[in-house]
Formats: sequence, structure tokens, C-alpha cells
Amino acid sequence: MHELTLATQIQRTVLSAAAQHQVDEVLEIDIEIGELSLFNPDQVQFWLHQLFRDTVAEDAEIKVASTPTAIECSQCGYAGRVEVPTDPDFHVFMPVVRCPRCDSSDIKVQHGREVVIKNLRVHKAGPGETSA
Repeated sequence: MHELTLATQIQRTVLSAAAQHQVDEVLEIDIEIGELSLFNPDQVQFWLHQLFRDTVAEDAEIKVASTPTAIECSQCGYAGRVEVPTDPDFHVFMPVVRCPRCDSSDIKVQHGREVVIKNLRVHKAGPGETSA
């Protein structure tokens, strides 16, 4: 159900931006979800389609991409990507991320926890054009 909460926040943000800019239709929504956020991209996409019914974003193409996890290790200086195993228990317990070079847990996560609306493609009726 965390995906529904996230989708609701995304929906509010998209519809607020559409209203603020007097958009007639949202055509495409690009979203990036970090691996460590532990959100299921397919479920987020499903909920967004449900939540956008009867709105200016009802027919929008929703693209959800996964952002890989990247760290910086305080022990050995490694900076780069880290594989995060898929495990259903991670919805209850956060995974312990370790440096792939020295196995230290003294790391700083650079990427992978964020959820970002990267882009909205919209249609706004011009002068003399009517919205459908």
C-alpha cells in the first residue's frame, strides 16, 4: 500500500502543476524511482492509471524507470554502483548496503533513494484552438 501513497503524492503534484500552467491535457509523465526506495514501479504505474481517471492526465503515457543505487565508501574511497538484491523482506527491513570493494558499511548513498518526476509533456490549447 506504500505504492498507493506514493502514487497519490505524484498525482497531486502532476495535477497541481497542470492547473497552475492551465494545461488542457497531460500527454506523458516520466518518473524515476530509486532502487533503495523499495517501491515497486509496476504497482506505482498501476495506481497512477487508476488515480488519473477523469482528469487531464487520464490518457497520459506513464513511464517509470528505476534509478540504480550508487554509493561512496568512507573506508576505501570506492564511488559507484552497488547491486541491491531483490527480497520481499526488504518491505519490512531495509537492506544493508555494503561497499563492493572492501565490504564496509561506512558508506554514503549518492543515488537510489529518490523518487523524481523527471518530465511532463503536456498540451495547452493555443489562440484559436479549442480543447477537447
